[in-house]
Amino acid sequence: MTDILANAKGCEFTFEILPPLKGQKAQEIFDHIDPLMEFKPPFIDVTYHREETVYKRLPNGLLQEKVVRKRPGTVGICAAL
Repeated sequence: MTDILANAKGCEFTFEILPPLKGQKAQEIFDHIDPLMEFKPPFIDVTYHREETVYKRLPNGLLQEKVVRKRPGTVGICAAL
C-alpha cells in the first residue's frame, strides 16, 4: 500500500467488495466490477466477514448454539479477480 501511494502520479481509485452470500453467483460481482475497471484501480479490497453465532431454543427449553457463515471465504473471490 505504501508503494502504491508513494508511486502514484495522481488520484488513485480503489474499491472494496463483499463476497456474495452463499448460494449467489460470483458473476454478479464481476458484472459490477467491470464498469469500474476503466479507472485502473491499483488494488481491490475483498472484505472478510466473520461467522455469526445464532441460538435456537430447543423443545426442552435449552438453547443450542450454531455457527453460521453467510458468505464464503475471501480467498476464492480474490483468486477469481
